[in-house]
Amino acid sequence: MRHRRNPGLMMFPTPPLEGFIVVVQHRPAVARRVESALSHAGATVFTATTAAETIEIMNRYQAHLVVVDTRDAEGVFNEDVVFSAFHRGSGRICYSETFPKDGLITWARWVDIKEPAAAVVEEAIGWRQRMKE
Repeated sequence: MRHRRNPGLMMFPTPPLEGFIVVVQHRPAVARRVESALSHAGATVFTATTAAETIEIMNRYQAHLVVVDTRDAEGVFNEDVVFSAFHRGSGRICYSETFPKDGLITWARWVDIKEPAAAVVEEAIGWRQRMKE
């Protein structure tokens, strides 16, 4: 039996980040903006406040990408988070006010926080495409 296409059925494109798991660790207001933008693009998003919590969530849910500020809520430099993501093969975005120092930029893509959350989504889509290649 052949299925006929339903001419009245509307087809919607698949969101670009559907099935993509992201951990966002940032100040609450920024985390909410980034979470909303990434979710709108189809990502499953978890938020965290500390480096330790971020690494734990990243490992538990096998995150594809982590988005962090240069420091966590306790003032800890996010180098361990970025290195953990690197070793897992996850994407890394540092969404911060200042250009990351001390090598963090070597392991993460920097997006200036003056840019809208949509810039983080664009970078996330880029990471996803590079991961598929």
